[in-house]
Amino acid sequence: MQAIELRAARPEDRDFLHSLSPRLSGVPGPAWHDLKAMEGFQDRYMAATFANVDPSAQTLVAWSADGKRLGYIHVRPFKDGVTDEPCGYVSLLALTEDAEGKGIAHRMMEAAETWARAQGYRFLCLDVFADNRHAVEFYERRGFQTETLRMVKPL
Repeated sequence: MQAIELRAARPEDRDFLHSLSPRLSGVPGPAWHDLKAMEGFQDRYMAATFANVDPSAQTLVAWSADGKRLGYIHVRPFKDGVTDEPCGYVSLLALTEDAEGKGIAHRMMEAAETWARAQGYRFLCLDVFADNRHAVEFYERRGFQTETLRMVKPL
């Protein structure tokens, strides 16, 4: 695992966070949505996520030992869909292409779990496109399980 440091995001990290939007919108998504639709979704989602940040939310940026930004994770409070119990939610996780496969996402997820436990939450949840098998398998290896499936039929 590469030596990295996780730091709280600062205003000067804003451009970096947004620069990874194409990495997120370019993941395998539903076949009935083209890249333009995925880019629009990602841009809207990021704008909404960072518009009104809850003070207990946290955005961490991963930095290499030589001072390069490698990726980020954003976690925030959420409510369990069944019980309405407060829980943590991983709303965004993105890496630069060079940072993939080096254990950095794993470290960021460990930090997300630490944050959620510190908030007193019993659960940490997230959403992932079903067609993004790489991400689904990554989360499954970390103990995440499917709770609901949203099904869509293109007409």
